[in-house]
Amino acid sequence: MKKIIVTGITGAIGQYIVEPLKELGFEIYGIGRRDFITDKFHYIKADINNSSEIENIFNKVQPKYLIHLAWDLSKGYFHSNANFNMLTSSINILKYFTNNGGKKAIYIGTYTEYSFDNIPAKEYDRLEPINVYSKCKNYLREISELYCKNNNIDFCWARLFNTYGENDNNTRLFPYIINSLKNNHKVSINHSQLYKDYIYSGDVAKILALIINSNINGIINICSGKGIKLGDLAIMIAEKLGKVNLLELKELSTEEHLQTIGDNCRIINELRFYDYTDIDKIIEQIISRY
Repeated sequence: MKKIIVTGITGAIGQYIVEPLKELGFEIYGIGRRDFITDKFHYIKADINNSSEIENIFNKVQPKYLIHLAWDLSKGYFHSNANFNMLTSSINILKYFTNNGGKKAIYIGTYTEYSFDNIPAKEYDRLEPINVYSKCKNYLREISELYCKNNNIDFCWARLFNTYGENDNNTRLFPYIINSLKNNHKVSINHSQLYKDYIYSGDVAKILALIINSNINGIINICSGKGIKLGDLAIMIAEKLGKVNLLELKELSTEEHLQTIGDNCRIINELRFYDYTDIDKIIEQIISRY
């Protein structure tokens, strides 16, 4: 069996990753912060920022593979000091992984590292991280690439775009719109003119599983390759609920890029992943759950 540690396994993406990894023959050890009972994988409750605790886990499991999903995405995380803690902890994790014979690791980046001079953004395009979160992620990439090269570890930086799926945090866009409309509350989209690249979290999990089981290394965009206007997205959801009248679509000025769309050529050409989930289908599933 191929032993793998997945951090953040109870999160937005981690909740989907067990099945695709098991199908590829991995023995999964998942780390999370909350109480969780399952017979589908080995679950370990631990705090990523507790270095001795995490080191002991790696010493005991001795994984040859690692997918590091965990990050503190609490409210206000773009400017939070928690990013510095996660940066330090993520570097330590690579050290523990190396000390126990690790072979391949995937770390998660963010589309907000890009300058978006070009649309869609390609992996080699210019970067311009503008907040604490994206800067810490970019620093982590640079250090991790160097560390892994120096220690003969295959490393992939999965630069993630916007995700959606079941059990998302209620403050995120999809749950916010759905919950508000179901409760007959007005929904205000302040920057409805923006085009964003959304990818289903379940698809992200499948793609990460394929990457960890492949020879693919380096930076890879995890995205759909398509943009959807936030106003159109809100209308799509509202129409399903019959509550378009509760939408307030504004086009306020913002420092955000008008389009944040990624190039998904590596996913298509190298991974041969084509089976993207239809956003319409998942919206209906999410609506039925709330």
